[in-house]
Amino acid sequence: MKGGYLEDRFLSGSTSHDSYIFYHWSVVDIFVYFSHHFVTVPPCGWINAAHHHGVKVLGTVITEGNNDTWNTILISQEDVKKFADALILVAKCYQFEGWLLNIENKIKQEDIDNLIYFVKYLTENIHKEIENSEIIWYDSVTNIGELNWQNELNDNNKDFFLHCDGIFLNYNWTESRLSKSRIFAKELGRDIKDIYVGLDVWGRGCPGGGGFNSTYALDLIRKQGLSVAIFAPGWTHEYFGPSTFQILEDLFWAQLFPYLYVHVPIYEDETFKTSFCRGAGICYYYNGEEHFELYKINDESAHGKKAFYNLRMQQPQLSVPAPHSQFTRATQRTLIEDGENNDEVNNGQGDKDNDTNKTHTRIERIYENRKNIIRVCDNVVNVEEKLSAPDFNTFEFCDQFSYNGGGCLKLITTNDRLYHRLFLIHIDLKHNIQATIVYTELGSLMNESHKDPVLILGNDGDLKSILPYNSIRVNARWRKCIYLTNLKTVDEIGVSLKQCDCYLGEIILEKRDHCFENDVSNRGTRLSPHWSQLQFRVCERCLERRHVE
Repeated sequence: MKGGYLEDRFLSGSTSHDSYIFYHWSVVDIFVYFSHHFVTVPPCGWINAAHHHGVKVLGTVITEGNNDTWNTILISQEDVKKFADALILVAKCYQFEGWLLNIENKIKQEDIDNLIYFVKYLTENIHKEIENSEIIWYDSVTNIGELNWQNELNDNNKDFFLHCDGIFLNYNWTESRLSKSRIFAKELGRDIKDIYVGLDVWGRGCPGGGGFNSTYALDLIRKQGLSVAIFAPGWTHEYFGPSTFQILEDLFWAQLFPYLYVHVPIYEDETFKTSFCRGAGICYYYNGEEHFELYKINDESAHGKKAFYNLRMQQPQLSVPAPHSQFTRATQRTLIEDGENNDEVNNGQGDKDNDTNKTHTRIERIYENRKNIIRVCDNVVNVEEKLSAPDFNTFEFCDQFSYNGGGCLKLITTNDRLYHRLFLIHIDLKHNIQATIVYTELGSLMNESHKDPVLILGNDGDLKSILPYNSIRVNARWRKCIYLTNLKTVDEIGVSLKQCDCYLGEIILEKRDHCFENDVSNRGTRLSPHWSQLQFRVCERCLERRHVE
């Protein structure tokens, strides 16, 4: 993201609430913090956010251009060991899992043996020091020291691949090169999933051109059974700007979800708790009230600003995409613009240089999903809602208020025979589970009428719908519901609502309070009579469960 180390570098955060964030952790196994500094240590906020979601974090070692740094490092094996040991110590100290090695300059041929030794020594010894650590080699320098991107796994880069955990292929590959890479990895006795095929979201020679057409490349990669390295997903923020980031980020990742693998966070005898906070917001809330103590320590120059940006405060995020976000149709049209009066096309020069008779063409790409029509021309985006009323339930992030943190989850229910599927998860407690949902409805400030949500919990393929044991008002906006269950293991969390717009402020699953033991043993889990008689099927592409009559 713009070379790295921007607002994310501050340990205590900043007030730049519209800086880049990432929250689709459920389909990412490894997060590499990349910058163009020689040794890039991932900022604390990124490490915390990734680890909260069970995702590994790698830093970056990079040299570029006319760089002679490796001339010093590769003088001897002793010098190689010193540098490798330092990298291991840094990763261990800052508690991340390894390094991406990105050498984009020539290496003297007489130093190649020591470079291969460096990769081997670093990989073997970081495995001893850090559990589940990884070293990934970027496809750049060859085994004779030439800077020559191969765009495949072959004899020119296999020596590096064989001595580390994986190779990140450059982006200008073809289908035949992927096929050859897969076959060659098998011949070498390596898992084909150790090949991470580069997908450049900015395009730059990558099949399909990246952007919202990134699924073209991803589909080809998956047909070969290979892993994928998605480079610069911050494109949605860097190219289009912060004003449209949230909707474009959701649209972008919704297209990728069908080709990615959802991994679930594991909570063994621990509390699962989320307020849906993404680590940023226009105001920080605590128990539904604006909280000002945060700003005193963050930024003394903020002069009373309430906004915050601190990825260490990110809470567990949803593991499913918004149901309406996947594109149903994509087209494009050519816009022909008259150069005579178009100052934007002529860079503000009007009809300078006798351009009055020239025309300029631009491509407008039009995407549709079940809810919106999205028009993209260069980096200008226009989002239109469809006129027809939606016939599906969906959700969206709300950053206008919060219960804890900088946002909450808005659930939009148009069909109360469908529930909102939110988390794929593994919770395994020694005691029966007690759950809490904090929520508010539109208009709940005006009167006391409310429709408490029904909690949906999945357990080994079965769904249980649970009515609240108790419901109390927390303050003028928020209401808290307590749910008692006889479950100890949960692999899915959802919510059922009557037709309304509801805002979830917090969900907690924890061991049951001892004061409720007698009540539950006498009454059992309170099942909703409506939901207990429904059957479901799984739609793998959109991760919804739909009702079957």
